[in-house]
Amino acid sequence: MTTNINLKISILSSLFLLLLFCSCNKKEKTTSAKSSMFMNNSQHTGNYNSPSVKSEPSVRWKVKTEGQIISSPVLDNNTVYIGSEDHKLYAIDASTGKIRWTYKTKGAVSSTPLVANGKVMFLSYDGFFYALNQKNGKLIWKFKTQGESKFNVKDYYNGSFQPDFWDFYLSSAIVANELVYFGSSDSHVYALSIESGKLIWSYKTGGSIHSSPAIHENSLVVGSWDSKFYCLDASTGKKKWQYATGRDTTQYIWLGIQASPSVDKGVAYVGSRDAKFYAFNIETGDTLWTNNNFDRSWMPSSASIGKENIYTGSSDSFRFFSINKTNGNINYSTKTNTYTFSSPAIDAEMAYIGSANGRLYGIELEKGNVLWEFKTIGCRKDTINAFTAEGKMDAEKIKTLAAGIQDMPTLSSLYRDIFINTGAILSSPVISEQIIYFGSSDGFVYAITDKH
Repeated sequence: MTTNINLKISILSSLFLLLLFCSCNKKEKTTSAKSSMFMNNSQHTGNYNSPSVKSEPSVRWKVKTEGQIISSPVLDNNTVYIGSEDHKLYAIDASTGKIRWTYKTKGAVSSTPLVANGKVMFLSYDGFFYALNQKNGKLIWKFKTQGESKFNVKDYYNGSFQPDFWDFYLSSAIVANELVYFGSSDSHVYALSIESGKLIWSYKTGGSIHSSPAIHENSLVVGSWDSKFYCLDASTGKKKWQYATGRDTTQYIWLGIQASPSVDKGVAYVGSRDAKFYAFNIETGDTLWTNNNFDRSWMPSSASIGKENIYTGSSDSFRFFSINKTNGNINYSTKTNTYTFSSPAIDAEMAYIGSANGRLYGIELEKGNVLWEFKTIGCRKDTINAFTAEGKMDAEKIKTLAAGIQDMPTLSSLYRDIFINTGAILSSPVISEQIIYFGSSDGFVYAITDKH
């Protein structure tokens, strides 16, 4: 019996280490109204026009919610909109941190809101997609999906299927041509009228869709947990082409696309949990390049787009990457010390990205030097100490904490406690006027700056 327990602990430790290890010249066709959304626009360039934060920032304000924050903020009309696992969508004054209004759903809000046409729109785990009045948070319309849930993976203890702890996000909506597009756990991509919420079309894939769609002219691209990448006609929902990435149906580890694609000049860039990053010609579906030099790491972070390079995080390799747009070669990689699911925000000189150790890193774009790191309240008060003072994972401490665990739900509960306690940053930051906004698993929304 003792031998079996030690074997399980050894297997657990190994798997834990494995799993835990635009600026755009051509205008894309989007809605005519001003809009704000995940990674700044419908192409997910993650590129912001703001003075850089080059020195260690301090807190301008912070707002405490009653749950983890997985959602990323959007900024519109001096208001920050962000969801929380306390089931609420928050509207916060960007200057003062004062809460203007909240709207409560019946499920966690892990998607990033879309702001367009005077509405704030988002998907909740209660199975509804909501459209609220931007000024007062009153419900305008809502659309019912067939249900939202985490993707199920194989429990390596007993072979049953359990919710994947690492499936953090729900799909975040984009807007183009007066239509709102988003994916759902029910395997569909939906296109709704932005004015009425009426279903215009839907397309069914072979798995949950937690990737957020991006658009190029009349082509919509999105990833699915069925490990396929899809290109759909944005007007009709008809499939133009699809591409199958790696799919591991034995261990259920190396499969699924949870990252959101980014689009630039007719090219879609996306990472997959098959440990590869891809560039596709959107019109033809041709693979322009593929890179698998990421230390067998999942690639769940979406890419921000610069003039010559794209920038993305990674989970198991604990790094931030600069990748040449043309050939996929890695220019440099920068240590983030642990799992980096957050997608970077970039400006002309800097990248900003969060990590599971409760730190937001300010990274110089040209050479990849870390100029500063900001620690969340959770990180500063961490009592579990799963990470060292330098932000590196303490493998021996994790092994001790995980001793005796014999099922994935219990292991997931441990992960969750660690992330909440250390103030993990899964949210993707936004920068405007030299102020960075982001959420944390410690429940806080932060506004930080080095501006005096």
